[in-house]
Amino acid sequence: MIPLERERSLDEAERAMRDFLDAQGWRAELERVGAPFAATICSLYDQADGRLLGNGFGKGEADPSRVGALFEAVEHLFTGKAPAHAVLSLRSGADCLADPLLAQLPVRAAFAQQPDRRLACRRYRAFAAGEPDAVLPLFLSYPTYLDWRAPQDDFDYASALRFGSNNGTAIGSSLAEAAVHAIGELIERDAWSLFLVGHFLGDPAAHGYLLPAQELPPALARRLGEAEAQLQREIVLIDATSDLGVPCIIATASDLRDGESIHPCGYGASLYPEHAAMRAITELVQALELPQLQPRLAGYSQAVLNALSAYPKLRDCAVFAIDRTRLRRRRWDFQAPAPLPPTALLELLTARLRARGIDLHYAINHHEPGHFCVINVVSLALERFFLVCSGIVMAPGQRGRDLLAGRLPVPGSAAVLDREAGLMPA
Repeated sequence: MIPLERERSLDEAERAMRDFLDAQGWRAELERVGAPFAATICSLYDQADGRLLGNGFGKGEADPSRVGALFEAVEHLFTGKAPAHAVLSLRSGADCLADPLLAQLPVRAAFAQQPDRRLACRRYRAFAAGEPDAVLPLFLSYPTYLDWRAPQDDFDYASALRFGSNNGTAIGSSLAEAAVHAIGELIERDAWSLFLVGHFLGDPAAHGYLLPAQELPPALARRLGEAEAQLQREIVLIDATSDLGVPCIIATASDLRDGESIHPCGYGASLYPEHAAMRAITELVQALELPQLQPRLAGYSQAVLNALSAYPKLRDCAVFAIDRTRLRRRRWDFQAPAPLPPTALLELLTARLRARGIDLHYAINHHEPGHFCVINVVSLALERFFLVCSGIVMAPGQRGRDLLAGRLPVPGSAAVLDREAGLMPA
């Protein structure tokens, strides 16, 4: 069986990836904890000298968690260093400041302060034929950029680098599969950002709904119950679907346990709403189970809170103690498309965002035809305020400010939004 949003069965995908690893002389070691939902760590080693190359994490039931960790470990190898075949160019701070695509970024002040200094950039292609490409600074998508910065790049990133993020980077068996997951991550983090802005900086009822467990589809309710039994704690589901019309679900633990300072969360976005919910639930399980395998992860939360200690409202965002009494409730009335291959899903996603004025550009980090593709998709119009949960002191972007001002359209069903945009017949 081929999973939703995938090109291949789990067996076929794993076989193709292991064939690639064997050809490179790399060895994968896997550790797993939790059942029925697992958290898996895959560590990759060079068999020649035993050197650790990197690792990745997987979630879901045992088999998807294993294959997911394997793929993510390889993804991380090709996102922590310079893209091997990318043609780099240099842009001045003044040039970046004048670029309308970069107009809403929180790093504009750094561009203005260094108009003559140069930043290394790469070209990103548009998904739609005939639309212009974009030339974007590398640091925006590579938080590790300073480890391998281009020698001609003389820009001072002291105030800018913290806004870099690998958001929108994904791996898949093909370019289309990877792009679907990358765009899903962008949408998920935009919706998460909007929820943070509304709930903790504005009106908690401005964005997001509680999804009562008793009104979920039976299969989803059963899986939610299994996750709660595994964790021995209540899980709250929040519908954070935005004006983009792609279902986005947040799963969070309603209480804090000894040693916890931040409410653990999981997130998921997909055109398939139950799939989005399961991604959120299994990511929450992963967040709670992984520290058993890597105890150092347990200290990350306190480091975040320390970084935000002088900013109580931002600290509230990171703690994520939601006020359920001030959230609206909604019934589960999502509509899902028929199962579609990644190429068709990609076309639907890009058309939906384009109809709402959202730009999308992509660049390939690494492609091994027949094995996998690692891609980075960028949409500078989408909200990036979620970075505050990593300890970054920042203000909401344009979409967040529009939400606070009541200018962001009220979320509606995807079918209604698509009809309004002319993507579906009335």
